[in-house]
Amino acid sequence: MDQQVSLIIRHISGSKKGQVERFTLTGNTDIKIGRGLNNDVGYDPVKEDTISREHCRIVQDTANPEQFVAIDCQSKNGTFVNGAAITDKTNIYAGDIIKLGKDGPEFEFDLDPRPASHVKKTRVIDTPSAKETKVHAAPTQKTAETAAPPKDTIGKQTMQHMLQESEKKSRTGIIITGVALLLLIVTGVIIYPKIFPPKTNTVVIGDTAKKTTMTPAEIAKANQDKVVYIEMAWKLTSTSSGEELYQVYYPVTDDKGNIAGYRGGYTQDENGKIVPYLATKGDYLKTLGNFKGIELDLIQSGGSGSGFVVDDRGFIATNRHVASNWLTSYRFQNYAFPGVLVKQQKDGSIGPDWSTEITQGMVGEWVPGSNPRYTGVNTYLDVTFANNAQRTPAKIVRISATHDIAMIKIELPESLPKVELNDNYETIQPGDVVVVMGYPGIAPAQYVLKRSQDVFNTNPNITSVPVPTVSNGNIGRLVRGTEKNSKIDDYKSTWGDYYQLTINSTGGGNSGGPMFDDHGKVIGVYSAGAWDAGTAISFAVPVKYVMELMGRQQVID
Repeated sequence: MDQQVSLIIRHISGSKKGQVERFTLTGNTDIKIGRGLNNDVGYDPVKEDTISREHCRIVQDTANPEQFVAIDCQSKNGTFVNGAAITDKTNIYAGDIIKLGKDGPEFEFDLDPRPASHVKKTRVIDTPSAKETKVHAAPTQKTAETAAPPKDTIGKQTMQHMLQESEKKSRTGIIITGVALLLLIVTGVIIYPKIFPPKTNTVVIGDTAKKTTMTPAEIAKANQDKVVYIEMAWKLTSTSSGEELYQVYYPVTDDKGNIAGYRGGYTQDENGKIVPYLATKGDYLKTLGNFKGIELDLIQSGGSGSGFVVDDRGFIATNRHVASNWLTSYRFQNYAFPGVLVKQQKDGSIGPDWSTEITQGMVGEWVPGSNPRYTGVNTYLDVTFANNAQRTPAKIVRISATHDIAMIKIELPESLPKVELNDNYETIQPGDVVVVMGYPGIAPAQYVLKRSQDVFNTNPNITSVPVPTVSNGNIGRLVRGTEKNSKIDDYKSTWGDYYQLTINSTGGGNSGGPMFDDHGKVIGVYSAGAWDAGTAISFAVPVKYVMELMGRQQVID
């Protein structure tokens, strides 16, 4: 290009509509386009959120400066040239329209002045076949007044008459077409509802039908990739030293001095409550080793639960007793009772008082993490998506101090699909339809065999594949934690703030799973079940407490 040429971007639509940007060509011009700060053609990062940070480029060919190409920079919504999506370098010419995304803003690419190579080629059209031309014999010589006009010509009046007739026919055709279209619309409005009546779960207003609810099957299909399977195991440790904590078991001997069994050791805390007598291996080596035959039983547990993605960055909501099981009541082994009370002996040592037998009722609900000297540590906390065999480690982000809710997080490079939350705490009513999704432990397991392709580890891998279970029912009762109104000064539930459900097809492993309303939105978190004489009821925590955990909650004005 001997003459100075400018590259022009004329914005046709979007937040920059009407603007013109001009760039002086250098022979190797590279125009970057996107929402990022380093682009030559930048878009509003808020208004134009369908545009990628580095969306596309317009590059000048150094070998042929009059040639330009458009390059898509692996944008999420694609780049289109004259309506066609591009996947590779695409030649562009002055006057071409480039669109950022299928429904995004568009601009015209131009050059000023336009080189000859960018002038559009003449469009070739099909020509009609040549008609036979009449050959007339030369007439005899006459004067101009008496010469007859050629036979193949049309007079002026005749042409005007033909044009008037054509216009009449065009107007008549338009009127007929409009009347036919109107009749077709009226006929469709009358006949269509009779042939295709609206479904029972729709509300018909005038001529429009709007679906208001979803079936359990539709809810399950829409959320299957958002409900996850959680596996965990934990152990109790000393807050000060980090050492593992064990319950001490004392041997019971027969008349001959042989060990006939063991009794779990229990002691009284500073509040007089009976709790397990715990020690570290260091304590055993220092003091307990003097008592012959003592056994140590690690305070630990494990299991599985459910959860659901609440943020596309990998945040997952579940129950507190799934993510941090040491903060819920401990399930003792069958051999833990009857136990023996451990206290200080007359000689100052610590040992069992065989005269005092400890029962499960005396201990009650013991929460390992309730003592500030103890803390739980997850030995593993893994998340698996539905119909998937790959486990992903998770970490605890937040734990509710008052409700059975926790937040965990996994790290994946992709954006995750998330559920839609609906806090209907103030409007929910007994009888409302609900659907619970999760992974009950009693459901049949599915396994897959994967043969190793690793030369350094040829062992095959057999892994379980979680498949979610769908359970539907109703809100049976609203169990409010506390309440004050004009009739009462105070009220407190022995259970806390829960929704009681008429769902009994769930079980252990469902804990932490989402509870949906009939619009497919999460309104609660499945938390617990209760069984009595064959009757089963279950409970869910209102989703408002998940939403509180996702943000900042001010408790002091």
